[in-house]
Amino acid sequence: MERFLAISPRSQLWLFHTALALNILGMMLTDMWIPMVVGAIVTTYLSIDALIRVRYILPLKKELRELERENVVLRKKISDVEQSSAFEY
Repeated sequence: MERFLAISPRSQLWLFHTALALNILGMMLTDMWIPMVVGAIVTTYLSIDALIRVRYILPLKKELRELERENVVLRKKISDVEQSSAFEY
């Protein structure tokens, strides 16, 4: 889902919402309905996609990375405990 790598996800969110507002404003002010409706549909999709990515996917990825790090630490502790218990016998 990483289409625009040069722009941060939060900047994409604001860019697409601004584009949607301009499309809606253009629909109200001009008679070019078909291109404006197509543009509004596309920018609505991009706005929703960026919103979902910023609010849900990115925090979930961050939490998943933290859980993976914690998992590595816990596995290391378990292996250390197993090795130390093997020396006691």
